Amino acid sequence: MSQFNVVFMPQRLSVTVEEGTNLLDAQIKAGLIPDAPCGGKGTCGKCLVNVLKGGNETGVVKACQTLVTDDMEVDIINVPKGYHLLTTGIERQIDFLPLIKSFNISVEKCEMGDSRSDWKRLKKAVSEVSGIDEKDIPLNINLVKELNGLLKECNYIVNVVMYKNEILQIRKEDGPVYIMAFDIGTTSVVGYLLDGKNGKEIAVDSMLNPQSQYGADVIQRSNYSMENSVEPLTIAIRNAMKKLVENNCKKAKINPCDIYLVNIVGNTCMHHLFMGIVPSALVLAPYNPSVSEPVIDNVNSYDLGVNPNGKLQVLSNIAGFVGADTVGVLVATGFDRIDKLTLAIDIGTNGEMVLGNKQRAITCSTAAGPAFEGAKIECGMRGSAGAIDHLKVEGKRIVYSVIGDEKPIGICGSGLMDIVSIMLENGIVDESGRILDQDEMETDVAKENAFRIVPNGNNKHFVLATKEESGEGKAVYISQKDVREVQLAKGAMAAGIELMSKQLGIDISQIEQVMIAGAFGNYMSPHSACAIGLIPKELEKKIIPIGNAAGEGSKIASLNVEEFNRSVAMAEKIEFLELATDPDFQDTFVDQLEFPEY
Repeated sequence: MSQFNVVFMPQRLSVTVEEGTNLLDAQIKAGLIPDAPCGGKGTCGKCLVNVLKGGNETGVVKACQTLVTDDMEVDIINVPKGYHLLTTGIERQIDFLPLIKSFNISVEKCEMGDSRSDWKRLKKAVSEVSGIDEKDIPLNINLVKELNGLLKECNYIVNVVMYKNEILQIRKEDGPVYIMAFDIGTTSVVGYLLDGKNGKEIAVDSMLNPQSQYGADVIQRSNYSMENSVEPLTIAIRNAMKKLVENNCKKAKINPCDIYLVNIVGNTCMHHLFMGIVPSALVLAPYNPSVSEPVIDNVNSYDLGVNPNGKLQVLSNIAGFVGADTVGVLVATGFDRIDKLTLAIDIGTNGEMVLGNKQRAITCSTAAGPAFEGAKIECGMRGSAGAIDHLKVEGKRIVYSVIGDEKPIGICGSGLMDIVSIMLENGIVDESGRILDQDEMETDVAKENAFRIVPNGNNKHFVLATKEESGEGKAVYISQKDVREVQLAKGAMAAGIELMSKQLGIDISQIEQVMIAGAFGNYMSPHSACAIGLIPKELEKKIIPIGNAAGEGSKIASLNVEEFNRSVAMAEKIEFLELATDPDFQDTFVDQLEFPEY
């Protein structure tokens, strides 16, 4: 089969691919991270590129639907820039009880007639200093290989690095010990570099999850791994984490070989993809995880660029789509010690929720996030430069703000929620979700902005920025289809809240506080969320943004052995509500599709 060269602009990145390869796969092979929310099915229209030379067709095309037939030059239209990724979250004071420790020890020299091995004498010295029983210290055969020579070189005085009761490293002298804590989200990945001797955060870095090139949500990525292979998704996320390790070490000017522990949280699908597990069990009935127990493993199997003798910890999963990220939120908030009746919501590409307190808690998951991440919205985009992030009414005018103070090129989740609430409150959209015609406008704001409504068959557009006002020469709008997507997302979330309340036997008004985790929850307007019915209106004044609580939970679980153990206990104790099998879900969901009346 013939091979051709494809040059991607503006990077001038060249790659050779076989004839018949589509341009989306060519970008992936070139090391780019294209945006393909639909997983290359050709339905979302987000992977547009401009073919400058070669191919069967020049001009703007869908990369996933355009095949390489000869040498080509292709301009990538939407080069990502200026993403706003949330790295901070609620902070809780904890004691520093590290899982990784280092000890200076003096090993007894071997005398003639002493039959004890070097390892036994090393264990005895470690036991005396650490208080760990010799019998509980397992053999590390890799360390034994160099032990005799190292002991003699150091005159039998060495430093050992330990994880709980395991000896990970034998060093000539005491040195630094570091930890990496990760939050693997469907959209973004955050890595925190922590000092393993005092628990302080030294550096933090984040990036978009490169698995987005295989689909925007967990279903798309699961399907890709089932239809093709899980390996590309596993390699993609591990390489991303390795890059975050490298970036953090450069910032802090430390050696990555001094990182001895990696702790991870992520939703169940991200967990499985990182581990190299095809997540078929999650997307096929009865929708259970392949593994829910916490993972403790040697890190050298994962190629994360840290000390190969280090350890890997992954927090527990709870259920099919309630994963270790939710456990991270429980850890960060100390949910098992909360007296107040609390609703915790992590609105990401998925919507995981927990309702209860230290006495009893229930959790569920809803497919709410893709709309608010921009995946299924015609002008939708993630929170980056050029995204309309907030809207409000000034007098009779609808005005907006744009991330980076640039001309708008799309609308992100917080902006989407704002505009739907404005349209609803001002009679531009009715309770059923229908965008009204211009001659149906009754309020002053609706009449003033009636010109924004552009007929487009059954998919009317409400234009926020004309093509002249936008940054890419095409109008930015919200369509009738987009409003329906918002209804589906908010309906699922609202139904979950209602059914969890029913399961607990409480009225929603009894909920005392609402903790909103995740980037979207951090930037959204609580009023807009309640106005569209995502969160019940009576809870608006009880909403508390808690930022990237999952990431904070990952840090806490890596710095305190008791908190890690509590995370396991919380995951085992919490009750899971499977909405798909709840007999009331369908009727409740349909009821919640309607917007609140005004």
